[in-house]
Amino acid sequence: MKNKLPAILLSLVVALGLWLYVVSTVSPESEQTYTGIPVIFENESSLLDRNLIVISGQDATVSVELNGNRIDLDQLNASNLSATVDLSSITEPGHYEREYRVSYPSGVTSVSVVRRITATVSLDVAEYAAKEVPVRLVYSGGLQENLILDEDKATMSAETVTVSGPRDEVDQISFAGLEIDCTGLNATLTGDFVYTLMNESSQPVDVPHVQTDVGEIHLVLPVEHIKEVELKVELVAGGGATAGDARCSVEPKTIIISGSKEALADIDSWTVATVNLGDVDLNEGYAKNLEIKLPDNLTNRSNSATVQVQVTLSGLTTKTVTLTKDQIQVENAPKGMDANVFTQTLDVIIRGPAAEVSALTAQSIRATVDLSDMEAGTYTKPLSFTIDGAGRAGVYGKYSVTVGLSPQDTEG
Repeated sequence: MKNKLPAILLSLVVALGLWLYVVSTVSPESEQTYTGIPVIFENESSLLDRNLIVISGQDATVSVELNGNRIDLDQLNASNLSATVDLSSITEPGHYEREYRVSYPSGVTSVSVVRRITATVSLDVAEYAAKEVPVRLVYSGGLQENLILDEDKATMSAETVTVSGPRDEVDQISFAGLEIDCTGLNATLTGDFVYTLMNESSQPVDVPHVQTDVGEIHLVLPVEHIKEVELKVELVAGGGATAGDARCSVEPKTIIISGSKEALADIDSWTVATVNLGDVDLNEGYAKNLEIKLPDNLTNRSNSATVQVQVTLSGLTTKTVTLTKDQIQVENAPKGMDANVFTQTLDVIIRGPAAEVSALTAQSIRATVDLSDMEAGTYTKPLSFTIDGAGRAGVYGKYSVTVGLSPQDTEG
C-alpha cells in the first residue's frame, strides 16, 4: 500500500492539471450571475449646477449575467463590480429610468454582459434649495418657582444652521430647535444638544433628504433666581430740610430682579437715587424720571427700565438775610499771599421750621471760603455756612464769592 501512495498522488496532480487546461484553454468561455452590484451616479455635480438633486436611487443595486473566462469570472463579486449611471442628460425634476454601464476591476478585460437581470436603474430628481435657519430654544416641562431661564445670556456654538435638499422639504423648515426639558432644572444648563428641524408651529418636520452643515450644538443656558424688591430713594438732609420734612414717592414701587442665589441673598430693596434735600425747592419740589441701574450680576426683569421719583417738602419757611463782606471769612490762604474778597454784600436764604428761622439774623451766620492750594489770581469760589444757635435751620441754595490772591508786600 505504501508503494502505491506516490502513484495515487501523481494521478491526482495530473487530473487537476488536465481540468485546469480544459477550463482555461479547451473550454475558456463561461457564464455567471452576480447580484447586489452597487450603483454609482456619474456627473451628479452637473445636477447641482441646474439646481437639481437626486432624492432616490442612491442605494440601488443591480444584478447581471456575465460571460467570460472562468478564471476571470471567479475573481469577480459585488464588491469589485459597479454599475455607473450618467446623470449629465437630466435637466429637470422627475422620475427617471436610466441604463447603466458595468465596470470591472483592473486587469479583467475579457468579460462582457450577457443579460441585464436588472434592466434599468430607477431614480427621482427634485428641485434643489438651500437656506439658513435660526437655532431656537424650545421648552417643555415646568420650571421651579422663583427661577428663570436667562435666554438673553445663553450662548450657543452655532446660531444658524444651513439646510439643503429638495425644495419641498427645505421650504417646510423654519428653525432648528434645541428641546429643553425644564423639569427639575435649577442650575445653569451646559451640554451638547442634537437639534430638531421644525416648522413655524414648532412641530418636527419629516425631511429625510435634507442635509445640514452643523452637527450637535453646544449650549450654555443660565438659570437664575428671581426676587421682587422695593425701590427706595435715599434722602440726605440739607438746606434746613430733613427726611422728616419730606414726602417721597417712587413709581413703580417694586421691580423683579434676577441673579444667582448668592447675589440675591441679602437684597430686599434697591436704592434708585440719592436726593440732597438742600437741592429741593420748597415750592417746586423734585421730580425726575431716572434709569434703574443694576450691577452686572443682576438683571431687571420688569417692564420698566425707569422709575419716576417725586420729593416734596412741607412744614418749612424761608427768610432772606444779607451778609456783608466782613462776615465772609477766608480760610487756608496760601503762605505769603494776601486775600481780598471783592463781593461786597450777599443775600442768603435761611430755611427751616418757622420758629427757628424767625429768630435768626445775619449775625448768626458765618460764611467761609477755602483757598487751599491756590496761586495768585482772581477766583470765584463756593461758600460754606455755619449758623450759630440753629437746630434744624440751614442755608438753602449754593453761593459763591469773588476772591483775589496777591503776593504780600514785603518792603519796609
